[in-house]
Amino acid sequence: MHSNDCARIGGKAALPDVGGNGRDMGDGEQMGKQNEHGMGFLTRLARNQAGNTMAMVAAAIIPLAALIGGGLDMSRAYMARARMQQACDAAALAGRRAMTTSSMTSANITEARKFFDFNFPQGTFGTANFTPTIRSKPGETTTVQVSAQTTMPTTVMQIFKYMTLPLEVTCESRFDIGNTDIMLVLDTTGSMAYAIDDGAGGTTTRLAALKQAVKDFYDTLGAGSDSTGRIRYGFMPYSSTVNVGYQLPASFLVGGTSGEQWDYQTRERYIASYASSTSYGSWSKISGSTSSDSGQDTNRYSCPSVQSDTTSSSSTTSNTSSTTDSDGVITTTGTETRTTTGTDYSYGSCYYSSSRYRRDWTSTTYSNYVERRTYTVTQTPQWAWRYGKYPLDVSGYITGNAVPNPAYVAGAATDSYGNTVSSTSTWAGCIEERDTDSSITASSSTSAIPTNAFDLQIDTLPTNTQTKWRPHWPDVEFSRSNTSTGAWLNTSSRISGGWMACPSQARTLSSYSSRSAIPTGQSSSFDSYVNGLAAVGGTYHDIGMLWGARFLSPTGIFASDNSTAPNGFNISRHIVFMTDGDMSAYDQVYGAYGYQQLDARVASGSTDNAGLTAIHNTRLQMLCNSIKSKGITIWVIGFRNQAEGDIQTPLQNCATSSNHWTMAYTSASLSQKFKDIAKNIGGLRLSQ
Repeated sequence: MHSNDCARIGGKAALPDVGGNGRDMGDGEQMGKQNEHGMGFLTRLARNQAGNTMAMVAAAIIPLAALIGGGLDMSRAYMARARMQQACDAAALAGRRAMTTSSMTSANITEARKFFDFNFPQGTFGTANFTPTIRSKPGETTTVQVSAQTTMPTTVMQIFKYMTLPLEVTCESRFDIGNTDIMLVLDTTGSMAYAIDDGAGGTTTRLAALKQAVKDFYDTLGAGSDSTGRIRYGFMPYSSTVNVGYQLPASFLVGGTSGEQWDYQTRERYIASYASSTSYGSWSKISGSTSSDSGQDTNRYSCPSVQSDTTSSSSTTSNTSSTTDSDGVITTTGTETRTTTGTDYSYGSCYYSSSRYRRDWTSTTYSNYVERRTYTVTQTPQWAWRYGKYPLDVSGYITGNAVPNPAYVAGAATDSYGNTVSSTSTWAGCIEERDTDSSITASSSTSAIPTNAFDLQIDTLPTNTQTKWRPHWPDVEFSRSNTSTGAWLNTSSRISGGWMACPSQARTLSSYSSRSAIPTGQSSSFDSYVNGLAAVGGTYHDIGMLWGARFLSPTGIFASDNSTAPNGFNISRHIVFMTDGDMSAYDQVYGAYGYQQLDARVASGSTDNAGLTAIHNTRLQMLCNSIKSKGITIWVIGFRNQAEGDIQTPLQNCATSSNHWTMAYTSASLSQKFKDIAKNIGGLRLSQ
């Protein structure tokens, strides 16, 4: 039989040759095989090398299934978690961008949840329903914190009793501000009291809209932290001048040294003439003698004649003192000495009696008779006012204490038109600018600031009268048509008309931990300061821009405060400039450059208002170019009724780029513009 044939021997099946020698087995061999079969299948399988591979494969099937199934389920979990993390990030960013207050509102949370649900709808990858936690981060409320936890079902791993896998994500979003210094240069001129659309069907005042917008700006950008990213806010309200005097060292001001003077268009009192009167005391004897006699002269036909006096006298005077009081009255006292010799007669009336005319007489005869009396001479000055440019001592005025007004005198307290002048003055803090270059015209190059235009130089420190600032002193200022006639400039009607204005006090850069906190070195909170802003005066953009830059510059008068930050990181510097009007210069305004019509510091006194406005716009452009060259970013917001059109080109050009100026026509849009700038300054990013 061949080895591959199957035969039955003795009723049993013949097994093939497993020895591989090609021969048939005998009966003895068959018996042996029968015994071997009796050992059992597993025993034989264990001894059979050809069967070991099957056993190993069978044993490996279970862990291989777990490994492959686990990998498949984990891959699904990783995909689900990545998708869930994207949703978390989107929600955090959306929530932070929606914030306009210092912490999240329910509306902000709703907005963030929309983004989460859009990117990871409930049930994605079979996940169990869950609610993400969206909130302001405790202790850092301007940071949005999002977290979510859920589970997803397994597939293959269910055969091993692992039914679900946990999923968990967390993320945060904040404004990455680094170190940021911001000067809010704010138009607080009289027109800011006008009404404007509030964007919700009503109206409000422009100033009220500005106050809210500035608060929204803070809420959007936040407080910052000195250790991780400091934010400082400064304020520069402006009109026709700025109120910065109390933020400057006294040595930077004319008047910082005792007795220092500055020239003002004022008036001085002078004596036109005197009215004189003299009073005398009684005579008293010093030496000599007198004798008396009496008698009667008669005449038969007519009244007797009288005898002539024979006395002669001489006198001398001697002044003993002379004083002048505060009103210029001169009082002189002295003595008069008189020596008399001779006889004085005194006659009665002529009468007729006993056939005769009769006249009685008495006489006094003086023999070197010396007597003395006192006298007082009073010379009362007849005062008049003379109007002109005169120096006044300002060293007491800049202390902030009430001082007597040198243009006031009791009893002569009015100007030529009956306006009563204030008797005392207290410095509000506004300044007159230092020396400038009056040769700047509307067509002058704006690429550089002239070397003698100290008023336009941002960083030049004051060293002398030409480079120091001067106190703005409205109470002493008068206009005039001649030296004898003048009009007081600080009347209520001029103030309300914007011709004489001192805006709210400026504020240096400070960190505010909240809008209600009072920072070190300041007297009130962010909110209190903003709420106190008032609308008054005319629109001189250049003076506001100039001082915004001075308060912000790292190399100027505040270099010690502005050059570095406590954390050592770089500082980003921004001017946010808001105005509701175009540049408007007037020759009869008393502001940062004195009384233009008489002082003529910016241009000749005959320059009309249009010409002055053009010159101030040129000066503004010089300043803007200088500021931008220092790496300071300028943002410009125009705010007015839409019918008034956009702000003038000079202000548009002042912005760092066309993307850095914008217009707002309602209160709501103004707030949004401020928020948008804050977001651009801050740079929204994920912080976790």
